[in-house]
Amino acid sequence: MMDMSNPRVTVAQLGARKHYQEPLLFYEWGILDTLYTDFYAGNSPMISLLRQKGIFKKLPNTFKKALDRYEPRLNQAKIIDFPKFGYQYAQKLRNYKGEGVSSIFIWAGQEFSKRILERGLGNANVIYGFNGASLELFQYAKQKGIKCVLDQTLAERSLMHKLLLEEENIWQNWPNSPFTVSDSDIELAQREQQEQDMADHIICGSQFVKDSLLERGVDGNKISVVSLGGTKESQSSQNISLRSSPKERGDGLRILFAGEVGLRKGIPYLLEALKQLKGKIAFTCKIAGSIGIKAQRVAEYKDVCDFLGRVPRSQMLELYRWADVFVLPSICEGSAMVTYEALNYKLPIITTYNAGSIVTDGLNGFILPIRTPEKISQALLTLYSGKHQLNVNQTQQYDDMFRQQSELLKRSITL
Repeated sequence: MMDMSNPRVTVAQLGARKHYQEPLLFYEWGILDTLYTDFYAGNSPMISLLRQKGIFKKLPNTFKKALDRYEPRLNQAKIIDFPKFGYQYAQKLRNYKGEGVSSIFIWAGQEFSKRILERGLGNANVIYGFNGASLELFQYAKQKGIKCVLDQTLAERSLMHKLLLEEENIWQNWPNSPFTVSDSDIELAQREQQEQDMADHIICGSQFVKDSLLERGVDGNKISVVSLGGTKESQSSQNISLRSSPKERGDGLRILFAGEVGLRKGIPYLLEALKQLKGKIAFTCKIAGSIGIKAQRVAEYKDVCDFLGRVPRSQMLELYRWADVFVLPSICEGSAMVTYEALNYKLPIITTYNAGSIVTDGLNGFILPIRTPEKISQALLTLYSGKHQLNVNQTQQYDDMFRQQSELLKRSITL
């Protein structure tokens, strides 16, 4: 049994997952040894200048996204990044044409682990890694008696493959790049399964993810469901005044979707729901996210929604303020951060069980079965009519939930 009375945690994190939520909590608890990541903007004088509002709004979206790789509360923490590797990784993802993305993830996980091991794990007796990018770290840690904690951010990949293949069959000729299960997809799934089997403990963002691991045969005793979803702008919910209804404003229902516009996020079901809604009520729908469906499909639905393309995280506040309801009909997720953000901005949410949301059905939103556009349309009609009053002004309850889930994470590290 490992002695976790004095844990020291090294976090290996590609990207700005959950706005650096886990390393921030470890730092605040005084147990963070090092945060390793691919690129971290920091707060140098030049970077701080670029973040000034007048300059920032004129920057290209790519620069804005890079500058978002920063958490001021981590200013005194030990953070080591690999910007050259981060640039190479971003370029590979930007240039891929829809095939071989899993091979890029495998390459990134191996290269990231290699660079971390070259620098060393410091005084850590716990390594906290994420699925797909932890295998070599866990192999080394096991030899050194270091505890391995895996953050499983997505449902087990074999289930995701099954669901996506079903979607491809339902929505033929929709995606820009049709999904097939390649050799690299299988290799990545096997890599993640090795990580799951080696992990001393696994953190899942939702019961949906845990169920997928149990189905594969992972020991349920080493799995914790920790639904953490704090937002970068901690003051956000306090700054949102009570929204007026469409009827009070004298206009239509304002509907928001955020995420990749593709099959995994369930976008066809929202678009079909909007078609069903047309002519019944007045509404406007905005869809924020990179476009993963063919231009022909976008054109077919432009009469019911506005496709905004990719929107920097720093500009999402304006959309959350604008909307009356947030819709995410996902087919497969871990625990979608956008639903936490929308809830924190006091938006009712229409989503699915597979999205791994913390929404309570009938209280602060609606949890619907996947692949049910008619139910999405009906839920939107219900919200517009005002017949079902949802309690979205739950800032205290949300904060209490965050504290409770934080304690679950802390216990998982010290078990």
